Amino acid sequence: MSLAPSPSAAPPAGLASAPQGAPKLRAKAEEFEAMVLGEMLTPMFEGTEPDGPFGGGPGESAFRGFLIQAYGTAIAKRGGVGLADHVLGALIALQQSQERP
Repeated sequence: MSLAPSPSAAPPAGLASAPQGAPKLRAKAEEFEAMVLGEMLTPMFEGTEPDGPFGGGPGESAFRGFLIQAYGTAIAKRGGVGLADHVLGALIALQQSQERP
């Protein structure tokens, strides 16, 4: 996992040029990766109870999903696990195939 921020407009390897909407496609690909990472992180928190003097009680349980999704978003913005690059490549390839006559 890379800790360096991913370039926002760079095309994935193997694609010569990025299409006009590459920054928007990159953002959507990172959003998808953040969602996948959030789903992957969810089981880590199952079975943990908010207790102790600094536990959040029922509020902590209610907002845990938002916290997990924020973790996924933070990981994706810092480079993630590389899923966004593959999704971006597929989106660009799909867009380019639709532009060809």
